[in-house]
Amino acid sequence: MFGTINRISCILILLPIFSVIAQENEDKKRINQAVFNKIEYHFNLQETDSIYALAGKKFTQSLSPQAFQTVMTQQMYPLGQIQSAELVTYEKGQGIYKLNFISTPLQLVLSLDSLNKIETFLFQPYKEPVADKPAAVAPSGNTAANFNRFVDSVALSYSRKNNTYALAIGIVNAGKTSSYYYGETEKDNKRLPDENTLFEIGSISKTFTATLLAYLSETQQLNLDDTITKYLPDSVVGNVDLKRITLKQLANHTSGLPRLPTNINATATDSLNPYKGYTKEHLYTYLKTYKAAIAPDSIYQYSNLGFGILGDILSSIYGKPFNEMIQEIICQPLGLKNTTEHPDTDTQYVAKVYNKKGVETPLWTFNAITAHGSLKSTVPDLLTYAKAHFKMPETDLENALALTRQFTYFNPPDTDIGLAWHMTLIGGELVYRHVGETYGSSSFIAFSPDKKVAVVVLSNAAETVEPTGMAIIRHILSTD
Repeated sequence: MFGTINRISCILILLPIFSVIAQENEDKKRINQAVFNKIEYHFNLQETDSIYALAGKKFTQSLSPQAFQTVMTQQMYPLGQIQSAELVTYEKGQGIYKLNFISTPLQLVLSLDSLNKIETFLFQPYKEPVADKPAAVAPSGNTAANFNRFVDSVALSYSRKNNTYALAIGIVNAGKTSSYYYGETEKDNKRLPDENTLFEIGSISKTFTATLLAYLSETQQLNLDDTITKYLPDSVVGNVDLKRITLKQLANHTSGLPRLPTNINATATDSLNPYKGYTKEHLYTYLKTYKAAIAPDSIYQYSNLGFGILGDILSSIYGKPFNEMIQEIICQPLGLKNTTEHPDTDTQYVAKVYNKKGVETPLWTFNAITAHGSLKSTVPDLLTYAKAHFKMPETDLENALALTRQFTYFNPPDTDIGLAWHMTLIGGELVYRHVGETYGSSSFIAFSPDKKVAVVVLSNAAETVEPTGMAIIRHILSTD
């Protein structure tokens, strides 16, 4: 009897608490929307100073008024006015708004600090919400007995989405290596991915390019602080805006270069394979007339172009194409047999890839700026690559791997940058991570050298696997 009364009392006490929390969340949501309404108004009038005046201390410390003006003027205002907008989600203090422009929709991620000032202000490609499949895709039968329930649950949450197909997960933890495979490598083929299935890894390729850079530095073939014009053709070295950019700045995204060259759309021969038709001639034509909108080393600005230029420079110094460098310097010493730009179709199988709507799309091929995203790989190879970072460095390659992990730049609010690697504290442990996305693939790698933990997640769909990978490594480090 007394137990029943106590349980009822607890329920009566908790109900008002939950009601207060829900009301507080609703109030914060309304404030977030009110700030967004101001942003939309000032955006359409191109009143940059008025938007910046809404920013909080953390935001203004990370981005100066001049840099913010440049970003808005060069990248955002050319899109035209916001025709309409809607709140898509509001969770954990963060609102995501769909912005409809005449050309293409974007989404704005907006969060506020304790004073209701802008803390996060991030424009991204709009991601259409995807419905779940009615039933989960079954995992591989020969490994099902070893599945960790948590890994299984987050993997199935991803696999249930209607636009996903194959999912491959690899984990190194407590001295053990585990692999998990879901779905199908091609629509309706009922074939599970396995340890020999290659996936596009997109921008994870940048960490390999950074390793090449570090290796040539370790072997004294270059200096990280060399200006890039030291290694570029005579036709472009006269551009004073290029003379201020260093090799290190290409590798940590502080060169000021845009994400992509402005002439890439005009040279694209296939809209679904955007880099295929972009040649060195196109690249050097762009670099001849490049005008810096952002000064080098002033802000972090992610640049595929920067890594494409870096790869071209490294190939010029080493005297061999990018893929040959990858094989000789990294893959052969580490025993990576399935990591390559050009898979052998007779002996290697690459999973077909699918866009955000679940429709098959071509694998990307590259011409001039290959080094930013051209590699394909497998779960076992990427786990081996991650484990190489666990070792105390002895060889030139191991010293190069360690050099890529050294701090080079702080990217607020909570991420440091090495050479390509993004560094974050998770559960008090320093974690190095990178993601990759193409029109039809998504990839994730993260590792903690101190804890000797690594997580790799690969998919043949353009549905990001980053939340899946982050959930797994957070779970491991929080329960270690």
